[in-house]
This record gives sequence, C-alpha cells and structure tokens, in this order.
Amino acid sequence: MIDKNDLLINTNGYVLSLLQKILDANIEVIGVENIPKHNPKMFVANHFTRTEAMLVPYTLYNLTNKKVGVIADDSLFKTFFGNFLENLGALKKSAENRNEHIIGDLITSCKDWMIFPEGIMVKAKDISKIDKNFCVKIDGTCQRVYTGAAVFALTSQIFRQKYFDNTLEDYEDFSKKYFINKCSDINGHETMLVPINISYSRLRNGKNFLVDMASKLFDEMGKNFKEELEIESNIILNSKITIRILEPISTKKLLENFYEKNLSNEKIINNLRYEVTHNFMNKIYESLSINFDHIFVLILFLYPKKEIEIEYFKRLIYITIFKIKEKNIFCDEDINKNLIYLISYEKYKIFDEILQIAINDNILTTDEINCHKYKINKENLLNSFTHHTIRLKNILRVILNEVLIQEEVVNIVKNLISNNEELNNKILLEILKYEEDIEFENSYKKFEKHKEIKEKEIGKHKYFENKNSNSCVIAIHGFSSAPKEMEKLAVFLSKNGFNVQTPRLDGHGTVCEDLKDKVWQDWYKSVSRSIIIASLQYKKVFIIGFSTGGLLALLSTKKQYKEFVSLICINAALHLNDMRIKTLLPAITFWNDVVKYFSEEKYTKEYVDNFPENPQINYHKHYIDSIEQLSLLMSKTKKILPKIKKPILIIQSKDDPVVNPSSAHEIFEKISSRHKTLKIIESKKHVIVTEDNEELFYSILDFIKSEQ
Repeated sequence: MIDKNDLLINTNGYVLSLLQKILDANIEVIGVENIPKHNPKMFVANHFTRTEAMLVPYTLYNLTNKKVGVIADDSLFKTFFGNFLENLGALKKSAENRNEHIIGDLITSCKDWMIFPEGIMVKAKDISKIDKNFCVKIDGTCQRVYTGAAVFALTSQIFRQKYFDNTLEDYEDFSKKYFINKCSDINGHETMLVPINISYSRLRNGKNFLVDMASKLFDEMGKNFKEELEIESNIILNSKITIRILEPISTKKLLENFYEKNLSNEKIINNLRYEVTHNFMNKIYESLSINFDHIFVLILFLYPKKEIEIEYFKRLIYITIFKIKEKNIFCDEDINKNLIYLISYEKYKIFDEILQIAINDNILTTDEINCHKYKINKENLLNSFTHHTIRLKNILRVILNEVLIQEEVVNIVKNLISNNEELNNKILLEILKYEEDIEFENSYKKFEKHKEIKEKEIGKHKYFENKNSNSCVIAIHGFSSAPKEMEKLAVFLSKNGFNVQTPRLDGHGTVCEDLKDKVWQDWYKSVSRSIIIASLQYKKVFIIGFSTGGLLALLSTKKQYKEFVSLICINAALHLNDMRIKTLLPAITFWNDVVKYFSEEKYTKEYVDNFPENPQINYHKHYIDSIEQLSLLMSKTKKILPKIKKPILIIQSKDDPVVNPSSAHEIFEKISSRHKTLKIIESKKHVIVTEDNEELFYSILDFIKSEQ
C-alpha cells in the first residue's frame, strides 16, 4: 500500500500549506460505486481549471489507493507544484515516450490515467455540438475534442486481447516499447473508460487572501496567471466542487465486433475513436450538476421581455428547480435548501449574491419607475470578451454557456417562459400544495406503525374555501399540536365569509418523535409556504397564531407583501409558566451533556411528560430537543418585536396555566404598531381555540372586518 504522505514529499512548507487548502476544498464525490475495482481505468473529464489536474487525481487516489496519472503542461512542473505532480504520477506534455507509458500502464494496471479530452482549460465553457463531434470554442475558433483517451484505452485492450489470444507478435520488443514488467505483468481485466463530470457551484471572481498572498510573494505576475489565480483560489475557498463519476464503459464490448474482421489496429481504432469520444463526452456534458446560478442566468437569457419583475423572476426559478428535481436531472444537492424563502418575501443569500453580480456587470439595471423591476441587458450578458478574460469580466456568461448544452433544462425554461404570468402562478400554487401534501404524507408514512400516531384527519392541513371572498385567514396551531386545534375557529370564519387555511407545522400532527428532529426554522418554513399559497390566490391575507403559532405569526411580519393586512396572536408563548421549562430544562441539558461526555448515553433524559388539555390532538411528551427549539423561537421573536408595525390584535387568557399573561403585555408594549389592541379573555385555560368561545371568535371576526 502507498502512504498518502508520499504524494507530498519534497514539497516546501508554503506549497504544502497551499496544497492542503486545495485538497481540503469543499468536494462532493458522487458515484464512487461506478469505479471498477480491479480493472485498469482511463478516467475522462471536462476541464475548467488548472487545479483539476491535481485535485481530481488526488481525490481518485484517496478512493482507490492507486495513483492516477495526468498529462500536465510543462510549465506546471517548473512551479512549486512540480514535485507533487511527479509523485502523483503526472507526465509532462513533452515527456519522452509519453503515449507508450500511458498504454503500458493501462495494459499492466500499474497506474490509472485521467485525460481531459477538450485538450485545454475551457475557461468560457463554450461547447458546441457539430454533427457527432463536440467543439470547444476559443476566441471564436472551433477546436474539436481530442480522441486520445479513447485511442489509449482501446489500444491497451487490443494488445491485452492479443496477448491472451497468443497472437501478439514479438513480445520482447512489445514489452520494451510499452514498459511491460517494469512494475507488473499484463493485467487480465479489461480496460474501462470512466467518464467524470466536474461541476462547480458558487463560481465567483474577486480578490481573496490567497490572491493577496501571491501578490506579496511575486513581484511580477502575468495577466493570465493572475486570472487563473483569482478564479481558482475563489473556487478553492468558496465553491463546492462536485465530482460525478459515471457508469464505466467496457472497451471489450466496444471491440467485440472487430476481433474477427482481421483489421489492423489502426483501422479498428479509427472506426471507433470519434464515436466513442462523442458518446462519453455527451455523457459528461449531460451530467452537469445544475445549480442555482445556472437557472438564474438561463431564465435571464431566455426571458422574452426586456424587463422582469423581481418576485416573478424568483417564482420562475422556484418552478424550474421543482421541474428539474421532478425529472431527476442531476443537480446540486443544496439547490432547494430553504428554497421556500426565495419566494416568501425573505432575504435569500444565494439569489441576492448572484443578483448583485448581474447588477455590477450591468446585465441587470433597476427600473427608474418601479424599483421591483429590472431591465435585462442581453448584449452585456452575451459579451464573451476573450478566452483569458471572460471569467473575470463576465462570469455569468461562463455559467450560461455551461448550462446551454443541457437541452432538457433549456427546454424546461423555454416552456415555462412561454406561459403568461397568471398560468405560471397557478403552476406554482399547484407545486406548493403538492409539496405541502407530500411533506405530511411522508411524515405519516414514516411513523404509520407507531402506536401513538394521530389520526390523519387531525394532523393534515386543511383549506376552508369561500368562493365569494377575496380574503384569506391563515390560522396557525401551537407547539406539539396539529391543524385540528384551529378547526372550530376556521369553520366559524369560513361561515362568516372568509377563506381559511390551517397549515401543519412540520413535525406536528403525527407522533412526538417526528417533532424531535425538527428545528424552529422548519415550522417557520411551513408558515412561509402557507403565506405564499394564500397570496397567490387572494387579495388580502390575515394571520392568526395560537401559542407557538402566535410567535410564528409575529415573526412572519417581517415579510413585505402587499396582500398582508393584519395579524392576531392568541396566548402567544413569549413566556411560559411551566417551571420545568424554566428550571428543569437547563438542568436536564447539563445532565445530558455530562453523561454523553462519559459515553453513558443510556442515562440521558430525552423528554418530559406532557398532560395536554386535548390529548387526542397534542403530543403526550415533549422531547428536550424540541423544547430547546421552542426556547430559541421565543428568543428570536422577542428580538423582532420593536420592528412590528402591522395592525394587531393581542388576545390573552387571564389565568393561562401555560403561557404567562405577561407575554401579551410585553408584546403590546414593545411592538411599533400604531393600531394595536390588547384583549384579556376570562379563562383558566390555555387552549381556548378548541371550544365554541363566542367572545373569542367574535372578537377576532370584528377585528378582521375592521381591517378589510
């Protein structure tokens, strides 16, 4: 076995540190199971950065414990990385007997090889398909993808087959020419071609500490070196690199129809080299991991109008991502992480970041009349600059070029933007309702055999529709409860002329174990989705939150959307009376930390018992993890109270046994709303929404009507 540290010998401290940065980059490897275990392998991949010549072979080496050679530019061997490349198994482009060494390694399986058939770093990612050939465009010149990898793999297999068929002429000369027996005999397993797609998410330019460090170390740096350093250092520091290993291609199968035709090696190779290369390059390009940036820029490019409204733009992105996932197209695993925030009037970092790039590059400019609209400058978007400058001057064009070759994704966006806005809003509505349904169904299915699972009718979200109304009330249930908790109030409001939604907070309405693994942000995302569902259908939206639902209602006021009118919080759980929460929870948390430290997890206290007013609806125990999330939500809500300006009705049970009535007074005093009302209900109960409480219900109805 090879010691992995051998790859880093003879390397000074500076290079070792930089290599460690490169090799510790955020790399995701998919398809490890596709690497043949015993076969000699020719890996083939797309080529965008110089770093790939070190990073990908090193990653493969870590997976297989077998060196993977690459052909690298002679100039790289003159740099600090020369020793590393040599130890990794790389050869210079000008190396003597280079091709014979490669074929020999594939015959003996002494070393695997990786080749970039594009033959050059495709900085613009500008690839065209011409007949059955792929063409790399460099400053307007079309360069056909090289077939060398196919030639090496096929040649090695032809020689192997001849050797085992005893038809190989002059074995001694052959073994000398291809360096056979220098490390091993001829391997009996066939050579496999293994395509790899290398994708990058968050492809950015701009200065960073590595660029600054290099500028201090070197008095003079060429423009091309500066460009590569800026791009590649940002990839190392900020991007995620996805190495997708695809199904291997059998050279034995490719050659089986030629063995009996008595053709020369050259004729066999020439018959196959172009087709084989086209096929594996097609697989590579089609296996691009689609990321958020791809969709952003593709919509801008294909959008038929000169201006785009920002919220509609976000909705198009959301629908596109759903369609891509639906078709099982390869995409970045984080592409839909917290995606509901994109369309639910929240800050969404990924969108804001790439939007700023488009603005900085004058691809998007703000409309002077409507600040929510952007003018699209496609001329700037399509500016290709030069091979060595495009990544610095127009990174969005690079990202666009990469996705344009993915026809299935292009067709999804084309079909979508051919619809009018009304139709796409309906499509989005259907998607959101589907996601709401599937989230509940998946949770229910996961725990359906649990003896304490709630009835489906209790846990499922519901819609109470009133076709004569353009207003909607969202009624949010409390902690460890279910939508059923809000049903009587929902029915009452529906009968009085309103559409009502009772969303299910994620983790609720099934079993308490479902809630155990959720964080408060999951509950907030459920509310966010419900708000979008309502705003897509109705002109006015009112939000009612009970207990923890009240906290989420308060928190949701930071969303700026024209349909939002006012909110009502009922017994909002800002402060709790339960002494177990105040004193016992910190003690339990401390105890659990202690026993985990001593690896005695069996003594941990996972939950506290709960004795709810409505046991058919609420969970009978609270997991410590869930209570901690509730505590975090309480803290978060307290901080945003001064920012709340919407009209609000605050309702509180006078003798609430769960929520301290001081909660209502604190909310009333700290919010900045000009129109605010505090109403105290004479009750000794916390859960006052499950009864036919006329005082409560009519207070809510009167408030909503006054705000219409």
